[in-house]
Amino acid sequence: MEEWKMKHKSLLALLLAFALCLGLAACGKSGGEPSTTPEPSASAEPQDSFPTNPIGTSLGDGMADLSFTTFDGKTYSLYETLQEKKMVLINVWATWCGPCQAEFPYMDAAYQAYKDDIEIFALSCEEEDTDDVIAEFVNAIGMTFPVGRDTPGMANLFGIRAIPTSIVVDRFGTICFIESNSITSVETFQRLFDIFLADDYTESVILEDGIPAKRPDVDPENPADLASVLGEGLTYANPDNEYNWPMAIEDDHVVSTNAAQGSAVSSLNVELTAAAGDVFAVDYAVSSEAGYDFLTIYVNGELVKYASGERDWTTFAYECEKAGDYTVTLAYEKDEASDDGEDVARFKDARLLTGDAASALLSSLPVYPYAGETALTVTTPGAREVVINDPTGTLEGAFGDVRWYIIPGDTASFSATLAEGLDAECASFYSYYDDDAPVLSDCVAGDHYEFTTNGVDSYEATGAAYCYVELIPSIFDDPIDIYFFNDEANLNAFLARNFTEDDGTLAVTWKYADGAAPESTAVSEGVDVLEEGCSLYYLVFVDQNGDPVEGVMANVCDDSACTPMKSDANGVVAFAYPSFAYHIQVIKVPDGYEYDLTAETYISADGGVTEFVVTKA
Repeated sequence: MEEWKMKHKSLLALLLAFALCLGLAACGKSGGEPSTTPEPSASAEPQDSFPTNPIGTSLGDGMADLSFTTFDGKTYSLYETLQEKKMVLINVWATWCGPCQAEFPYMDAAYQAYKDDIEIFALSCEEEDTDDVIAEFVNAIGMTFPVGRDTPGMANLFGIRAIPTSIVVDRFGTICFIESNSITSVETFQRLFDIFLADDYTESVILEDGIPAKRPDVDPENPADLASVLGEGLTYANPDNEYNWPMAIEDDHVVSTNAAQGSAVSSLNVELTAAAGDVFAVDYAVSSEAGYDFLTIYVNGELVKYASGERDWTTFAYECEKAGDYTVTLAYEKDEASDDGEDVARFKDARLLTGDAASALLSSLPVYPYAGETALTVTTPGAREVVINDPTGTLEGAFGDVRWYIIPGDTASFSATLAEGLDAECASFYSYYDDDAPVLSDCVAGDHYEFTTNGVDSYEATGAAYCYVELIPSIFDDPIDIYFFNDEANLNAFLARNFTEDDGTLAVTWKYADGAAPESTAVSEGVDVLEEGCSLYYLVFVDQNGDPVEGVMANVCDDSACTPMKSDANGVVAFAYPSFAYHIQVIKVPDGYEYDLTAETYISADGGVTEFVVTKA
């Protein structure tokens, strides 16, 4: 499994990777940061009178001229290119970015069909993406448009925090489209290009809402024919929307027609008049990309049911609380990215039930367990929660407010409860390991729900340090996330690889939630984290009760110099230094604590954890 195949949560990892493009320590794996090249400025005499709008970086602004040299030595200018082409797509990316790698084959295929009229500038914002690195990447992927380094500083200029980001500049030099998202559809690129290549393109078109969906090329069914298949006594109509794909008749049911159409909706309206207590029911089935493409049902514009993944024929029932007219919309809604399964939603046997028939149907539906609150709990034996202290805020900024665990073994098990009012047939688990996303209604275990992953990520197993599982209560609620490492070595390697400062200290440290210090500073084998000849050291300061002590000052000395360091909120000082039996001397403790400041400690040259007890007065 490769990390770039993950989607909605891989963007968090991508955000973290982008945010962590920092110069790391002498004993750490070096990184890079986006180019800090000064902002480009408009040419003194723009040719052909473009851009026509004031120079800026927002939609509708004129784009300043820029130039860059490709990895193979060719130089391109935006303004010169726009004299020959009708638009330029500027793509900001990096070689380590999985979603970028996933996008390029589709981008290049579309480019081949449109290259007479458009140009693409692919600019890597990773400082360590040298011409040689880019050349190797381009040869492996097969990119045929101009590719080079972000020497114009587009990442900084536009404040880009997630990649890939695409920026379209039209023939007038206007910024018309900005999107941070991986587009994995040739047809979507073609729709984007067609907008700017139209013969009647006489003024800039600003795409504030993204790329418009493709207009359907399927004729709607006759309402009478729909009634003969779905059920008599109800009124059927196609929504009055030029972008709506109609439902088509197939045997004894109707089926969506927007398979493989990115950001497209296929829907059908059912009109009915009901008395209070009547029940509208319809059977549905779906085969889709779990968690991304959804069968949906709306009542008077309110979403009341959704499903994705593989669901065989199931009955949906809606009890009408009031007498009146109702519009029920049966739909299949797709996102922009890839497809899975048959990529369709199906509906049959629509009916309006009254009296005993309505009551009988409601009582026959499955009953699922509910609780006072929605919660996700780790149940794997030996799992331990950890607390990561991150004064930089980078980790929380990338992952949000999540819980971290060390969960040993080849799988990880979880239990969940769901609050009253939520729908167990819509709520789901999600595993980062393999995109497994079962709905809770398929995971019932007595008064709760249970889920076990099919595997666990680790540097050794998959090349990914961490894994996560989340509980998704509904598409309206934030997921509840638990991130976890397979062992201490993976957690240590992750922090040392990404959070080592220039002075060799770790900006982020960790302890177990029960207050226990790490047992080891070992890092995962085969991971390029520490430079040769370096070791990872943890100094842990606790009081007589085992509670962490923040603010202890200690000198870390070798034969030639001493470096003062302060314990963090976990009571930890962590550093990656050249292997040496360092002399440690505590030089100051916080008010209210006591320690023999004359005491001297020598730590192992191999690194490891050394604990110091600072007495609380």
